[in-house]
Amino acid sequence: MTAIRSEPGVVWRITLDRPEARNAVTEAMLGDLSSALGEAAADPTARVVILAGEGGHFCAGADLGEVGRAAGPDGIGYGRALEGVLAALADHPLPVVARVEGAALGAGCQFLTACDLAVSAEDARIGVPSARLGIVIPFESVERLTLAVGPRRAADLLITGREISGTEAAAWGLVTEAVPGDRVSVRTDEVAESVAAAAPLSVRGSKRAIAAVLRKLSIDRETEGYRLAEVDMMAADALASEDLTEGLRARRERRPPRFRGT
Repeated sequence: MTAIRSEPGVVWRITLDRPEARNAVTEAMLGDLSSALGEAAADPTARVVILAGEGGHFCAGADLGEVGRAAGPDGIGYGRALEGVLAALADHPLPVVARVEGAALGAGCQFLTACDLAVSAEDARIGVPSARLGIVIPFESVERLTLAVGPRRAADLLITGREISGTEAAAWGLVTEAVPGDRVSVRTDEVAESVAAAAPLSVRGSKRAIAAVLRKLSIDRETEGYRLAEVDMMAADALASEDLTEGLRARRERRPPRFRGT
């Protein structure tokens, strides 16, 4: 049974439906999410997509049990599946609105950063705890985060691994706005319906123009390709590292990790 629920319509709703794990994503879920985004893109009646999580949480990140089993070369499949979903969100022909509540950590934070708009609960917990686990997140996610909040704040999230509230995320520009928790669903619907009521050609043209601006602000991938390759190598090294094993073990044992840089 899939843990991704898709509800077609003018406002197309895609829900991560694994509440018992705070919607932590498995590789299978990433494949189903990619398929759901593709179906929404192919529907000529759809105007906007809402991405949300079931059970009071957006997404607590990757399924750490699966990441632990995939540590080493076998983990490349999970990484590629995640990067595929992030690209599908960022490049989707329709605007995508994230409804953020509860945990939006790791992959969850990367999801919301790849969306066009994000309405957050004021008390949501948003962050990328990769430094506390021993993971290097994809370059494109670092780039999106840095373009959204600036290098200092991106460093604050990535290097310290700390979490921020929805209120702080709104002040940073990481989410569009933050509202009380009991208003987040209603407000997300209001935002999506306002997009759906707008002129489709104008909306799509604006989205493409914003994407073009972001590409112009990003590094030249041809001249800086070696740096991307270096990041990819560092991500692969981290996935095969003793530190990742220690980070996952420490999380399970609820203790501070003892990293050695190996």
